[in-house]
Amino acid sequence: MKKKQVIAGVIAAILFVFIGASSVGMNILDKVVTAGTETAMMDSSYAYGFPLGDFVGIVKIDGDMMDSASGSSYFTTAGYNHDATIEYIEALAAAENNVGILLYVNSGGGYTYIGDDLYLELMEYKEDTGRPIYAYFDSIAASAAYYASMSADEIYANRMTTTGSLGVYMTIMDMTGLYEKLGITEYMIKSGDNKGIGGGGQAVTEEYLAIEQAQVDEYYEMFVDVIEKGRGLDRDTIYALADGRTYTASQALDADLIDGIGRYEDYKEQVLTYMGEGVVYYEQPSQMDSLSYLFGTVLESLPKSDNQAILEFIESNESGVNHYESICQ
Repeated sequence: MKKKQVIAGVIAAILFVFIGASSVGMNILDKVVTAGTETAMMDSSYAYGFPLGDFVGIVKIDGDMMDSASGSSYFTTAGYNHDATIEYIEALAAAENNVGILLYVNSGGGYTYIGDDLYLELMEYKEDTGRPIYAYFDSIAASAAYYASMSADEIYANRMTTTGSLGVYMTIMDMTGLYEKLGITEYMIKSGDNKGIGGGGQAVTEEYLAIEQAQVDEYYEMFVDVIEKGRGLDRDTIYALADGRTYTASQALDADLIDGIGRYEDYKEQVLTYMGEGVVYYEQPSQMDSLSYLFGTVLESLPKSDNQAILEFIESNESGVNHYESICQ
């Protein structure tokens, strides 16, 4: 096992040096190529390489909707990059020959903040430009991903789509029993009785639960608000639908949560018929190159200690963080 760890570590180190050198080289080349063109680079059409004619920008919500730090990088192999997506939408809004957005959704959801921020950015795009947004649901489009999709004028889904999971949840881990078995005592020095809620070494009280339930209820009402605005359903209907369950595409269509069912390529053609002749699609380039993917894969393959595994488990559960997220991924 130690030999494998050493070999994997050496490979990771070599890749890290190679990637770093490549990055420096690309930066130098970029400065040479772009010397004297700073003004042109400020133009989003130039920076993204948008088509010269009218185009629909494809915006992808693909993967868990977490912080950008949790998305694609040299240390991870995949993920939704929120900051890059927001910047891309802003660039589309600034591009005069952009005529609309096709929102491609393949996500089980994520953090409440991310879903709401993306929704607000898309709504701002619509309000500022007057351009339409169309959405397509692939294998899964649930929770925070459905929330953000309420910005769309029309929603189609694959017939095998899982959607819904309309609601909010928060986890608080009470690990005091485990700590007791392990002989661990956590002392939390805090300024008030309710400071440090969600700390695993603190017993969960009824007061803690009441405080967090109030927050979940507030975010839930926000979820209902955006569905009411986006789908035109009355609140009683939404409350009946938004109990956390997931729906098939046909069930979602019957409940007016989507507008139609079809294949992605067929819907892309349908959207182009809405937009008129000569309109093409533009898709944002991937945020991860092959070297980044390879390096992230090597790091993730390294053996983990028991401590690392426990820490990753705790981080993945994110005690005290509100989620619009489906467990059907």
